[in-house]
Amino acid sequence: MKKEALVGYYFDDNLMRSVKGDKSLRDSVYNRERSFNNVDENIDALMGVVKYLLKSTGIFRIVIGFNNGEVKTSSVFDPFNVEIHLVEDLISEDYVFHHFGRIDIEEKSELIKRFYKMLENDKAFNFLSEEWQNAFHSRNQFMKQLTNEEELDFIVENLPKLRSLDGYYLRSAVINLFNSTIAMSFNCDGTQIMSHKKFKEFINEYI
Repeated sequence: MKKEALVGYYFDDNLMRSVKGDKSLRDSVYNRERSFNNVDENIDALMGVVKYLLKSTGIFRIVIGFNNGEVKTSSVFDPFNVEIHLVEDLISEDYVFHHFGRIDIEEKSELIKRFYKMLENDKAFNFLSEEWQNAFHSRNQFMKQLTNEEELDFIVENLPKLRSLDGYYLRSAVINLFNSTIAMSFNCDGTQIMSHKKFKEFINEYI
């Protein structure tokens, strides 16, 4: 049987997987003292900006480095590029309005569909196998709204709880609207990957 990617071109509302990291980091997790930084000091302001970027600008994927204060963003207005920002800059209103083009989440969803439709009509699409072409076409035909906004709100509002856990705390998080997934890396070097829909179940179990 052909094995599929853990997160692939399809959508999986039931996705919930744990990936173990470096055993030496897991074993020494309680021997490493937690240090607080400017992200922890400004986490509420940062989460407000993250929610704004995902719901009201071209950003469809964001990587939040809670340990190093680095935030990577991917935008529908520049889909092949990745921008890197510092948390200390992102929490400035002038900086946010200067760097991120506004678009609501419904139109962002429609724009992504149009991008893929354009790809289907480009000669480069023929480089894909027939199986891949059919899979992309089917996904594009039945693609729903980009993400559930209530689920997204719940995710952003609850990330600080995972950052403040005793022992196993959140180190980084990747929120992707396109396939409605979130991947979270913890100080034990383990990663939790799940759909937005499964995040509430995860929180209820561990918080």
